[in-house]
Amino acid sequence: MTQPRWRFARMTPAEINQDPVQGEFFSREADLPGRLVREAIQNSLDARRGADPVRVRFVFSGERDVLPPHRAARYLDGLEEHVEAVVAAGGMTAGASGEDDDEEESAAYDALACFNKPMDYLVVEDFGTKGLKGNIRANSELEENNHFWGFFRSIGISPKGENDAGSWGLGKWVFPDASIINAYLGMTQREDEENWLLMGMALLKTHHLGEGEEREKYRYYGSFAAHSDATDEQWFPLPVNSDDDADDFIQETLRDFNLERLENPGLSVIVPYPKTELNPTAIARAVLTQYFLPVVRGDLMVEIVHPDEETRTIDAASIEEEVGRIAKSERDDESPESLLGAIELARWALERNERAHTELPARNLPDALGGHADLDAIRERYERGDRLAFRLTTNARARSDARPTESGFHLYLERDDRLDKGHDYFMRGPLRIPHMDHIERQKARALVLVDGDSPLGHLLRDAEGPAHESWDPHAQRLKDNWSGGYQRVQDVRRAAVHLLQRLVERPRERQMDALADLFPGDPSRIGKGTSGKTGTRTPPTRTATGAPSPLQVDSPAGAFVVRKPTGGEETLAGTVWNVRFAYDTVRGNPFTVFEAGVRQGSPDFSLDEGLELDGTAGCEFEVVGPNALRFEVTDETFRLRVSGFDERDVKVEVREEKAADEREEEDAA
Repeated sequence: MTQPRWRFARMTPAEINQDPVQGEFFSREADLPGRLVREAIQNSLDARRGADPVRVRFVFSGERDVLPPHRAARYLDGLEEHVEAVVAAGGMTAGASGEDDDEEESAAYDALACFNKPMDYLVVEDFGTKGLKGNIRANSELEENNHFWGFFRSIGISPKGENDAGSWGLGKWVFPDASIINAYLGMTQREDEENWLLMGMALLKTHHLGEGEEREKYRYYGSFAAHSDATDEQWFPLPVNSDDDADDFIQETLRDFNLERLENPGLSVIVPYPKTELNPTAIARAVLTQYFLPVVRGDLMVEIVHPDEETRTIDAASIEEEVGRIAKSERDDESPESLLGAIELARWALERNERAHTELPARNLPDALGGHADLDAIRERYERGDRLAFRLTTNARARSDARPTESGFHLYLERDDRLDKGHDYFMRGPLRIPHMDHIERQKARALVLVDGDSPLGHLLRDAEGPAHESWDPHAQRLKDNWSGGYQRVQDVRRAAVHLLQRLVERPRERQMDALADLFPGDPSRIGKGTSGKTGTRTPPTRTATGAPSPLQVDSPAGAFVVRKPTGGEETLAGTVWNVRFAYDTVRGNPFTVFEAGVRQGSPDFSLDEGLELDGTAGCEFEVVGPNALRFEVTDETFRLRVSGFDERDVKVEVREEKAADEREEEDAA
């Protein structure tokens, strides 16, 4: 057998020039160790085989186990000239993660220097998984669950099922991103098979080789594959197969990289020349902060191996001890002490049965809790620092379904006065969705668990970007696949906020002289009406003002409601309306003042953060700005409610959106 090598296919004249942009989805959101751990373990958990825990090993070569140059050359054959061409064109930066680098870091990230020195490496192996199953000769997304194709032959298309954590087909980008030479090798043994398969992928940039008439353009991706004499037009990369490997290349690969693959199905990914940010401590911190729930549950254990350090084992028995070994990260304001609190809360939550939960609807949650018979007892338990367990019910309706499907999620809450600020922990299945802290103003901790296999879990997955860092209520996939997706996302994201609002609220006390320094006057008149009597009544309900319309706008404290007037005879079904709102001002146009706040990056409020659309029925709506909505009336009894305002008056403007022919008639008149 001829040795496998790296090969890039020449581009045809008709091909569109394209460079890889996958890194844009990941590098902005998390540090390199964080995104590598996040995507690697997610893939392993998605490929879980049976009920046994998944074991993932991160193995560093250190200086002791590096491959000497003559051994490393076996895994680099055919790659250097392509890396050299990309470097010459300025297509591979020397620095890490786009940061400013000193001379030492620039030298460490010199891609061309890698080809003349020993190869250090990082191996990521999983066990208790199925391996990369699927037809190795197929190249079509129509073959469901072909994970071999998904890992080596697709970018931006995923073969995963609806119950898997990942769905974008971009997660494998973290492996070439972790390598100075932007390449990785993958060896897999598949469930119910005894052979090994070895293949690799490099993601560079579109580049040229040769000079003059011999100059050729090559695609941005290349494969490390079994030898083939086929022309570029006919070439189809295939893995090295141990059944056909007369030269024992795969056996030598197992030894060279200290792989534990042996008779265990799963996947081993080899990252040659890993970037310096990747080290055992950084990997350990990423595992602990992102995957503490499956570790505590017993679904995951992680080993981190380095020849110069003690092996770290992170499992349900050792996780607290391992948290004690990590320091606070400069990129993450969460302290080890805070993380320990989350782990303790997770252990407690996993021990609760359904009867131990207070069940409430996720919609109109503040009102539901406010009317709960045990509110005082729940509030007292929260004040004592007792942990609270809630089961919040909702539904999810796919656009392909005629009816919504019942669903729900669990929320666990505790007060912790030791915290500098509050933390939300959102989990969809085993995957933590980290960038959504909403309770920072409270000294509290909230754990939100959504079953990844549930309809709500499927909906929320469509609200995530490729890096799975947050639930975006405006995500296009959410709009395409789900009815009412915006509100479902907001219900889950803001559930802890709503609960805490009820649990910490106190009766309002009127402070009559609060503004005396700003508005001096006769102190004896404070709180008195025209009769001179001291006022003791609750302030009357405010009435929002705006342009006249056949709709009624009510403004109870902290909210406003748009509805059809009582006794109104005009038919409104099918009409479309635009609503905008702002805090009223003493001087100037309130909407102009609000826009100024938007331009300065500090609006008074936003429909994306802080405000809630609740109690909404009989209309289809969309958010068109931080203070603007567009809705169509579908039922005469419609009601649109926005809440979350402070005590200031709210100016509300409601205008009907006229059809083009109506506007033309009005203009002609």
